[in-house]
Amino acid sequence: MKAQPYFESWERVRRQFRDDYQFAMIVLFGALAAAVITGFVIFRLMIGHYFGAVVNLMIVTSVLLVLAYAIRSGRTQRAGRFFAVVVVIACIASTAMFGRTGILWGYVVLWINFLLTGRRFALVSNLILMTVLIIETSLFESILEGVTYIVTALLVTTFAYIFAERLARYQDQLQMLALQDPLTFAGNRRMMRRDLTAAVSANRRSGKRFTLILLDLDHFKRINDQFGHEVGDRALREFADLVREHIRTEDGFYRFGGEEFVLLLPDHGPASAGEVAESLHRRISNQLSYFGEAIRFSAGVAVLGGDEDWPAWITRADRAMYQAKHAGRDRIVLASDRHRPGADAITPKTERLRDADA
Repeated sequence: MKAQPYFESWERVRRQFRDDYQFAMIVLFGALAAAVITGFVIFRLMIGHYFGAVVNLMIVTSVLLVLAYAIRSGRTQRAGRFFAVVVVIACIASTAMFGRTGILWGYVVLWINFLLTGRRFALVSNLILMTVLIIETSLFESILEGVTYIVTALLVTTFAYIFAERLARYQDQLQMLALQDPLTFAGNRRMMRRDLTAAVSANRRSGKRFTLILLDLDHFKRINDQFGHEVGDRALREFADLVREHIRTEDGFYRFGGEEFVLLLPDHGPASAGEVAESLHRRISNQLSYFGEAIRFSAGVAVLGGDEDWPAWITRADRAMYQAKHAGRDRIVLASDRHRPGADAITPKTERLRDADA
């Protein structure tokens, strides 16, 4: 049992490394910087430059501490800022102690800051670094050399800023394509799996409550068959728009597949789950109509159990939704207690989702 939290932590890091570009840069840069600077520690010890070895060792220690914080907490933005501060201070300290060789490291810092943290913070960090190095006039043998440094440093910063801005724009576009359903603009299954996994982790960590609502449009096949898929697609888009109008910003909304949708509601437990679902049903069901055919839906509601994983959780909501269908459709059913025999047995539908998530 003790191995389970470590496995979950490793899985979180692996997923974040795969999905979060900035986190991946922090981990890669931290590991590479620690390895390279450790080589300088060994080299300085070999040539008897003990003070320099101690300085480099302090830099390595700082880098490893920030790297450990990034991996343990997963807070990419804060860890990136810590890294930017560490490398700027390290570059200034190296220049002050070792002279002009520190300026060469400065060019690496000017570029890498834009990969480690946000553009504004990186820009401010770079300007501070350049200002400090320019003030130290003893580093440059002539005014021309100082001006040359200023121009080249500004060019590196400018191009790095442009690169980071375009990269952020492309990442946003790719993330939208990767996490959104292209028809309804609801989250897709990938986003749903990610958010359900995060909800389970938050519940186990802090006891935060979550409710899941699985909605299925009633007789949707009849709309497709009678009026065509173009009308069916329009119905799905307008239904999704209507749902978004009646949920909170913090609620998750996903297309599960076909005419099925999922709502993830934070901060709703057993006391409020049914009431919220019924209120949503009253406000949305029957609000849309196509050629006299009203759009209604059935839904299953499940509150996350304390030791439940997300496939078992969504399975209970799925079973409750089918109970609503069998009871006459156009209604809400609250999922049975998960400790009832068979209540959380994984269905083929959620088993496929679990396999896709592996």
